[in-house]
Amino acid sequence: MASRRLPIVLAAGLALAVPAAAQTADGRVLVPIFVRDPLPGTFGSSWITDSWITNTGSGAVEVFGVAWTCFIPECGFLPATVDPGVTFQPRYLAEEQGSRGLFLYPNATGAEQLHFALRFRDLSRQSTTWGTELPVVREREFRSGPLSLIDIPRTPGFRQVLRIYDLDGVEREALVRVRTYRLDPEHHEPFDPPDSLLGETVLPLQFAEPLGLVIYHPGYAMVADLSLLTPLGDAERLRIEIEPATPGLKLWAFLTVIHNETQHATVITPQ
Repeated sequence: MASRRLPIVLAAGLALAVPAAAQTADGRVLVPIFVRDPLPGTFGSSWITDSWITNTGSGAVEVFGVAWTCFIPECGFLPATVDPGVTFQPRYLAEEQGSRGLFLYPNATGAEQLHFALRFRDLSRQSTTWGTELPVVREREFRSGPLSLIDIPRTPGFRQVLRIYDLDGVEREALVRVRTYRLDPEHHEPFDPPDSLLGETVLPLQFAEPLGLVIYHPGYAMVADLSLLTPLGDAERLRIEIEPATPGLKLWAFLTVIHNETQHATVITPQ
């Protein structure tokens, strides 16, 4: 326990050195949305996330990006140590709000013994739902090739939001190609005609400033109106294919479908 309360002089010295080391740790983890304070949404909704971390291993694991109780500012640049058998709910991560995604950097030797839970829920209807689970994404799940989000409805009364993340998070020109296809509900055989391409567009990724020497935010793009990607016509079901247009990108993406009246949310991820 003494290692968690460093003397002020030592902590001040490590504040500059430790974040750079975090960049070299294998197996960074993306928390795609972290909303500590309620975030107002459409139709009277108010969104918040519940996040948990547990250590199922036999040894303690250090994690950069999880803030912990301390009395000096430098603690924000030092790792939190998660003891074996502990499950806890972080009050905040590297930043108070992370609606564009946040990276955590577990120590390479203990990354696999950490497990995560993440839910987002509408506070205006919290008496009727426990929320919807979001994936917490390991570095190995990012892809340099195409990924597909399948069976996206366009039923009236629902809204969709597409979010795309870049693993490196380093500011540069970074472009992502997005193709939208019509799905035919009458296709039941593997030799049916290919999906009809509705259109293709190229999106630029946006980047946030690093926090100190560590990149805590991924590159990011969000589309809240799928018709801005391409004319959708009368298509009732869609498939969206995403791939790097800039060489070297590694991407992950997901899409939420939310009912305008009930605020029930469905999450569609690449499989």
